[in-house]
Amino acid sequence: MTEKIELHGHELEFLKNNGKAVIEIDLGERTDECYLIDIFTVDQIDYVALISSETNEIYIFYYEDSFENDEIDLKVVEDEEELEEVFHLFTHYWDDEALDNLVEEYNSDIEHFDGFEDEDDFEYGIDEEDILEDSDSIDE
Repeated sequence: MTEKIELHGHELEFLKNNGKAVIEIDLGERTDECYLIDIFTVDQIDYVALISSETNEIYIFYYEDSFENDEIDLKVVEDEEELEEVFHLFTHYWDDEALDNLVEEYNSDIEHFDGFEDEDDFEYGIDEEDILEDSDSIDE
């Protein structure tokens, strides 16, 4: 169920995604496997927040989906001021404790999944279509 709030003059909607997804993003010279944190909206613009499974670095992208083509598109937020504002609003809802708990859940699910000899024995809750690759690079 989504949660709508107003914060600092912005309309926010969190928890728009259902379930979990492991997403590999292309960072140019390397890729990073990330866990889906949330698909959320700030003032009617959709974003997706991902957290690196290795470094716990948080990435925020514009989020667009095309239900007709079963495609999801992630685009880099190039405007630094916008990115900082969106990240600031995001961290009001997703604090460090909530993020730590989410990462622990993912790691636990993955450990549980690794214990199965046959992947078909475990329903992970994501389809191949849910695993995304972003061809845009991120300038950090």
